[in-house]
Amino acid sequence: MRTLAKQYTGNDIDVFFEPKRCIHAAECVKNLPSVFDTSKRPWVDPSQSDADTIARVVELCPSGALTYNRKDGAPNEHHDHTEVTIGDNNEIYLRGEATIKWNDETIYVNRAILKGDANTKEYPFYTKNN
Repeated sequence: MRTLAKQYTGNDIDVFFEPKRCIHAAECVKNLPSVFDTSKRPWVDPSQSDADTIARVVELCPSGALTYNRKDGAPNEHHDHTEVTIGDNNEIYLRGEATIKWNDETIYVNRAILKGDANTKEYPFYTKNN
């Protein structure tokens, strides 16, 4: 399930962006500015590169705000194991397939930065404003 994700359609790959999860690490813009250009609308244009390159750059997004769906027969992002790392401010970095159950939502992720405060009832993902 992608919560409020915007879809950018390409021939071989679709890119999804969930703004609420974006921490503005800018890995996408730094590594593939021909596809990810915040000065343009739409700011994501999958027609500007090949699916392999786009997938590689999307996987650099630490928060998981960017994801993709391959339409060319190549596999989507997959991890053989899940790695959890605790950051300096108790944020929880998740890399690998996981299911997060929050309120009445079930969210499937392969990358995320989660808040380390179990007492909060707020959105569970770390965002730039945290």
